[in-house]
Amino acid sequence: MGLIDCASGNSLWRGYDYHKENKVSKLIPVGDGIYEADVSGSGKETYHVVVDIPHPRRSKCNCPHADGKRIICKHIVAAYFTVHPEEADRLYREAMEYEAEEEKRQAEIADMLPSLIHKMKKGDLESALLQVLYDGPEWQYDKFLREYFDIY
Repeated sequence: MGLIDCASGNSLWRGYDYHKENKVSKLIPVGDGIYEADVSGSGKETYHVVVDIPHPRRSKCNCPHADGKRIICKHIVAAYFTVHPEEADRLYREAMEYEAEEEKRQAEIADMLPSLIHKMKKGDLESALLQVLYDGPEWQYDKFLREYFDIY
């Protein structure tokens, strides 16, 4: 399992941002696939990072989130992306491709929805509407009552 696979989604994307914002400094190789770096935090702090690419869980950062834990934080990810900027580019490209595919899929579903609803039996449609109104956000329920029954 690679370093990117070990990071949470939040750490991955914040690390990507830190890499793009050039927050990594003093990056030096210290062994085979092992690097040390300083990474500027969101405040005034600078954190010391050791990135162990062959053994990601051996990577270290002295930030409050990862210090003393086997966590891949955003600072470690930023340093990794500085070593391998092509991985940062690949991550971004794949995310944009996925987002475009998901938008296309959602548009296709939206186009089919009126036809699917039209095919539903009245009782099933009533049950589905009630479930959406009861389970959805309160504003949706209130808006429905205002618009269709002039209540509220």
